[in-house]
Amino acid sequence: MKPLVIDFAPRRPLSQRLRWFAGGAGALLIVVTSAAWLLPPPAEASHMSTTELQTPSTLPSVDEAQAVDAAVRRLNFPWLDALAAIENACDDPQAIRLVSVSADAQHAVLKVAGEARSYDDAQALPARLRALPVVASATLLSQEAQADKPLLPVRFALELKLSEPL
Repeated sequence: MKPLVIDFAPRRPLSQRLRWFAGGAGALLIVVTSAAWLLPPPAEASHMSTTELQTPSTLPSVDEAQAVDAAVRRLNFPWLDALAAIENACDDPQAIRLVSVSADAQHAVLKVAGEARSYDDAQALPARLRALPVVASATLLSQEAQADKPLLPVRFALELKLSEPL
């Protein structure tokens, strides 16, 4: 037996002309939207319409250029490598302990405060630090005896001038 198809609103097949019209309208819609997407918006194109050249007054001044260069140098300086090298130079915790490190990034200077077992250990530290490639100069600023600390009785302060990065 043949199945009975009950359809109260049968679909009429689309005519060939209607199919061509729908395809053309779709293609035209794609071309128009892609052209609108590729054109620059007026806010971006506003500088393109002027034919004037930029005048030297729009260039940064010498002070501004130097400030930008200094900021880039500070950001590119390997601070973590320098601190790790200094910490490795003070490798014996029984002889020397670093208490604080403060940085002056503009001048590439580190001020180090620490405690040492003896005056000789504190005075030998700048020579060890000068041997590091990241340290340009090391100066012992002060030494002070601390009677209340029997294990590390000498408190010292150093100033390290770091060498410029390559």
